[in-house]
Amino acid sequence: MTSEEQDALFQAIVRKIPTVRDVAKLEEISLLALALMLRRPADSELLDELIRQIKAAVAEVKPSHSPESIREEMRGAARACVKALQAAKEKRLPRHLQEAAHPPAASHPSPKPKTKPIHRPDPEEASNNRVARIVAAVAGVLVLAGGIGWWIGQDAQVTDSGDTEKFVEQIVKAVEGNAPPNHMFGGELKVISMGGMPVVTAAGVPPRICAASGMRLVRKGLLSVNGVTPTRVSSAIITELCNKEEGDASIMWAPK
Repeated sequence: MTSEEQDALFQAIVRKIPTVRDVAKLEEISLLALALMLRRPADSELLDELIRQIKAAVAEVKPSHSPESIREEMRGAARACVKALQAAKEKRLPRHLQEAAHPPAASHPSPKPKTKPIHRPDPEEASNNRVARIVAAVAGVLVLAGGIGWWIGQDAQVTDSGDTEKFVEQIVKAVEGNAPPNHMFGGELKVISMGGMPVVTAAGVPPRICAASGMRLVRKGLLSVNGVTPTRVSSAIITELCNKEEGDASIMWAPK
């Protein structure tokens, strides 16, 4: 897997995490993504710390609580998992620094035993061993990536895209006038004027809807999420902004 493919897969995972409704699946996919991102020996301490953070976050979701409480706890756990994955991407050492910090050990000749000769594999055998190790490592990464890709596909099928479409339509139509006082998720919806241009503001937007609708709104105009207008726009950045604050998100959108 190339670094570009790994980054694309990582962004897809971050974008989907807020839509997960099952705590076991949330923990599983977050830990799989960490294992994909932090595979090198020098990443082991960071990996252990982020695993602890994810496990602590999902442990806050209590099955015995009310459905509304569980939804709030899942939102908090999803935000924590997204932050842990972002930390994995930002804090891992680049390859050249890892190699400098952990140079290959120098080989030292072993003393020859007096009675038993040392078995030295011929070049062909040594080459076969190296190839076997590489194949095993690559196979492990491909299986991991395939499992994550399958999850993304499955999750896309169960995510209610209809809600996202309706929300985007409600935001876009609000600038035409007669906007309802509240959007479909109950938060305040209003249209204000900034510099003579209509701007739609929506409070109380569930993070998963914020993340799912963000790129669609960006294609139609200018978007701010939780008070931040990103200079670079991607699904991963919008998802991170939607989960930046505790609770629901707020957005501002101006048409092109």
